[in-house]
Amino acid sequence: MSDEKSKNQIANEAYETLKRYKHITTLQGREYVTHKGLVWLAHIKGLQSVDVEMIHSDFEKFLFIFKATVVGERGTYVGHGDASTKSVSKGILPHLIRMAETRAVSRALRLYLGVGITSKDEIT
Repeated sequence: MSDEKSKNQIANEAYETLKRYKHITTLQGREYVTHKGLVWLAHIKGLQSVDVEMIHSDFEKFLFIFKATVVGERGTYVGHGDASTKSVSKGILPHLIRMAETRAVSRALRLYLGVGITSKDEIT
């Protein structure tokens, strides 16, 4: 079995599991995975730790960037997430720091699980 084939099988298995347990949602005709689903499946797949670090904060421009590192049986993966007044909806504005953190964790978990579809939290 080639590495590429095994990566595709891992991705397909993760997608099907997330879909079966209703952690895939559709918005405007596109599918998105939920953060809750990523966390749930990562624990099943041997997630051992999540470390999150704020790497940039600009309180004047309201821009925050986080780096998340996830470690588990599948290895170590890093994802970055940002949030600003231009990248979130009005309802999220008071929660920019938490949104940036959530986006970073979601991206790192998607890499860990081999999930290619975007997290719903990355677009709201």
